[in-house]
Amino acid sequence: MDASVAPVFFRPATLLPAGRPRRGRQDSLACCLRPLCLLLCLLLCLLLCCPWGAAAGGSAPPASPAPSLELEQLDLSGLPGLPPLPAEDDILPAAASRSLPLPEEAPAADAGAGADAALPEAPRWNALEAGLEYAEFSLQSEAGQQASLTVLRIDPERFDFRLYASAAHSHPALTLGQWADSHDLVAAINASMYLPDGVTSTGYMRQDDYINNKRLVRRFGAFFVAGPRQEGLPRADILTREDPRWQELLGQYRLVIQNYRMINDERRILWSPGGPLYAISAVAEDGDGQILFLHCREPLEAYSFAHALLHLPLDVRTVMYVEGGMQAGLVIRSPGLHQELRGRHLADFWVTGNVRAQLPNVLGIRRRHDPPLPDCPVMPRQAPAPSPEGR
Repeated sequence: MDASVAPVFFRPATLLPAGRPRRGRQDSLACCLRPLCLLLCLLLCLLLCCPWGAAAGGSAPPASPAPSLELEQLDLSGLPGLPPLPAEDDILPAAASRSLPLPEEAPAADAGAGADAALPEAPRWNALEAGLEYAEFSLQSEAGQQASLTVLRIDPERFDFRLYASAAHSHPALTLGQWADSHDLVAAINASMYLPDGVTSTGYMRQDDYINNKRLVRRFGAFFVAGPRQEGLPRADILTREDPRWQELLGQYRLVIQNYRMINDERRILWSPGGPLYAISAVAEDGDGQILFLHCREPLEAYSFAHALLHLPLDVRTVMYVEGGMQAGLVIRSPGLHQELRGRHLADFWVTGNVRAQLPNVLGIRRRHDPPLPDCPVMPRQAPAPSPEGR
């Protein structure tokens, strides 16, 4: 190789000017280190840029899930209105409450429970019409925070339960009041939480032939069902996967909505204390088989909400969480009462508290003797029961 054109680090020391061999060695060392320095700079740039890229990606609206997505693999903890939850709602957390038997009278909560307690009070049920009763209960925490619980008690022998979904009816999401007015509903509550696509329920959901989400979610242990296909089954019920016949029974109902359980049928709270404060909507079943629509407008810890239910004269058994935060709501359109309740956020106490959320899916009731509306067809074909392998 011609030394005049060779790289510096290939030049022999004898070709350097006299008296400068030390300087040449330094130049050779610097040239050797230069590629290493460039590599280190490149790695540093990558490390600095990655967090910014991740943050930028997090601010963009999430893409709609693919139809084949296994929902039980999603991290649902970041969805609006969802407090911290156990990994499996049918596996009791270590800190969960022990089973609480139904008291003859509603007692005050244990002082050592560390949770909000319901004030002892007798039921104040107001009959809105045959088979429909309304009551309000005051809740007060040990810290003095006030909250109110609205309960609508529904007799399934007098009312039909149906899913109303924007995708099924080919119109945009509506407020609860708009759902009730446009579909002649006596009452309506959130059907479930929904995914960022603004349409799909987080759990399995179908009404007759319309399937909103065909996949079971491992972490959801409750199924609200209504519209039995054969005689002898309850007109409305809340099934759990602890029932050995749960899969068979799902196929016997026209309506199925899957959600989290807050309380199981043994009156055991399945969620641990702690977590943020949210307004809460829930659906429950009592000891007489009646369905309860529950709504707490003020922000409350989920465990405290469940703890209060067990100490009120409601005889609740299985309780199913359906929504939280400002999306949580309840609407009543009965001759005895017209009311629309919306969840409040902590920050919204200083604003208005009247933001009406647009909801894609609601659970509504209509009187059984009322004829079906033209846009709510009755579909006789039986939908197959979901398979655990299809989760």
